[in-house]
Amino acid sequence: MARILVVEDEADQLAVRRQLLEHAGYEVVTAQNATGALPHVAECQIVLMDLRIPSLQDGLQLIQAAVAASAHIIVLSGAGVESDLLVDEFLIKPCSSRKLLETVARFCGNPQNA
Repeated sequence: MARILVVEDEADQLAVRRQLLEHAGYEVVTAQNATGALPHVAECQIVLMDLRIPSLQDGLQLIQAAVAASAHIIVLSGAGVESDLLVDEFLIKPCSSRKLLETVARFCGNPQNA
């Protein structure tokens, strides 16, 4: 089963994403900032993250750690697309649940079909 690290500094958005992904059959680990997320990066296939958690510098630090751990990185952000980031996908908020689940499945498969 794919393990996904979800990093979002807004608690309500974090809870919604966790519930959506768990309902789809994924194992989910959550954090509200880079400091809380860093210890979990190596154990996750995907890092689904806001870019500013709470600052851009924190987001960049987490991206570097995920790249080093060979995790797929999906950024979900209200900010403009940062084309020079080493991420697998950049989704703009608001993003539909369907689009988010399709993107996750593209990188680690659908857990209900595994």
